[in-house]
Formats: sequence, structure tokens, C-alpha cells
Amino acid sequence: MILEKKIEVFLAVADAGSFSGAARRMSLSQSAVSFHVDTLERELGTSLFRRKGRTISLTPEGELLHQETRRLAQEARRVEDVFSEQSASIAQRISLAGGALTCAFTVPWDLAAFQQKYPEVVFTYERLRQDALVDKLVSGELDLAFVGYRIRHRKLATQVCLRDEIILVGAPDKAPDRVTLEELGGLPLLWVTNDRGLELLVSQSLSEAGLPMWKLNIVVEVEDLPILKTFVQAGLGLAFLPRVTAAHELRFELLKEVSVEGLELNRLTYLVYSKGKHPREVVGRFVEFMRQRCAQEAVEAEEACTP
Repeated sequence: MILEKKIEVFLAVADAGSFSGAARRMSLSQSAVSFHVDTLERELGTSLFRRKGRTISLTPEGELLHQETRRLAQEARRVEDVFSEQSASIAQRISLAGGALTCAFTVPWDLAAFQQKYPEVVFTYERLRQDALVDKLVSGELDLAFVGYRIRHRKLATQVCLRDEIILVGAPDKAPDRVTLEELGGLPLLWVTNDRGLELLVSQSLSEAGLPMWKLNIVVEVEDLPILKTFVQAGLGLAFLPRVTAAHELRFELLKEVSVEGLELNRLTYLVYSKGKHPREVVGRFVEFMRQRCAQEAVEAEEACTP
């Protein structure tokens, strides 16, 4: 992005809803993020964020700056696209975002396979909340996104790129082998909060099976996946996770799969992109690559299940 760094940082904080989230997204230290925001506030002579403990929100001045700088970011992206016709380095860049836990365990292999075929391609990747993700796709600030739920928007197209099973896991020395839905309601449960698709699938499926959210015994809500798995290993409770995210721990018996009678959870991960304009050639190649890759994986899965 050709914007000043402090503007990029401001937008990242506003979109992430926290300084720590912006720091992770931009691969900066939290002190560096605070420095850029403080510098911008001093230059403008006003506060841009209300700070209450660990939560922040935009002030009226911050809201105004956010609207204006978002337009600047869109214009900067348009300028980059204009030069992409002459600049090979920009023309071969793909900006991605993810909103599902499975992305960290599957997308790297997809990108590596694509880059092996097209070594000149450069990727950028960030994790975004749903509202920021949709806005950036529609505005063209993002090329593609991976999400664990279907986004319905007239300007966006989706295609399935991964099928994954959601399982209940617990500590090997404390968790039971099987539970009924009634028993599950009385057991301590750890809840992941940074995967909207996972939350929707689990809560809706349990509710349809007769176990609404208010009957669950949620003892800890956790945003960070490694921390969540450590809490489960310590015996604080059980957790619903995509199987792919717990495969290592299951293999080495650090976690244990717990069967829930009458409950099977499967979800799809989608590749989302704008359909309002013709994509750059490299983006179109990646979309087609993912379509073929998903189709091949579906065939292999079907063959593996055929006796």
C-alpha cells in the first residue's frame, strides 16, 4: 500500500478493534502500533480512539478520519492496479485474508502448491473480522478471502475450497470416550471466539439437537487457538474444534476425541472474491487453481470411502 505507515496502522487498529489485533495483522510490535497512532493523534491535535481498559472505540473524529482514509486506501489500491499493468511485481501480488481457524492449517499448503507452479507470485495475508473482510473485498482492497461460512452479498462470489469435520476434544486423562447431549450440557466447555463460522455451526447444530446455548456450561471463552488447546490439555474443559486444527495433538495423544451421541458436525470453508469487476490475471489463475484443487480432493475423498 502506498499510504503513509501511520495511516495504514490507524486503519488496521480501527478494523481489528484492538491494538494487539492490529499488531498481529501488520507483524509489528504493539508499542510500534501505539507509536504510529499517538503520532497521528498529535499531528491532528485530537483523540481518535476511546480507550477503556482493553477495549477501544473510535471517537467522532476517529470515525470521520476512518471514512476518509478508507477512501484514500481504495484510491491507493486503484493506483496500484493502474501501475500493475506495467509493474510485474505488483501484477503478481495477491492479497488474502482469512476468517476461519482451518485457514492456518490448510491455506499455507495451498499457497505453497500455487507458488511452486507460479514462483513469481507474492502473497500478503491477514486475519479479519467479517465486517472488515466484506468491506475490503467489495472495495477491492482485498483480492480473496477464506471464510468458514457462506457470505451472501450481491457483489461477492463464493466457491467451496475445503470440507472439514468439527469434533469435541478433551484431556486424555480426564475426558470421557462418549457423551450424550444431556451429559454435554453439564460438562465444562471452552468456547473459541475468533471463528464466526465455527461458532455459528456449533451453536445452531446443538440448538437444533435440543441443547441451546443457554444450557451450555461455558467456563472459558478463548480467542487464541494454541491457548485454547493448552487449556483443554490442562483439563479445564472440552472444546469443539475443526479436526485439522487438532490433528497433531490427537496423533501424539495430547488431546482426545470425545464422541457426542447423535451429533455429527461438518463445515465448508469458502473462497470469496469480488464479482463486480474482472480480476487481475494472477487472481483469476488462483481462483481456478483452488477450484481444481478442491475438485481433486473431493474425488480422492470419495475414492477413499469406496470399499
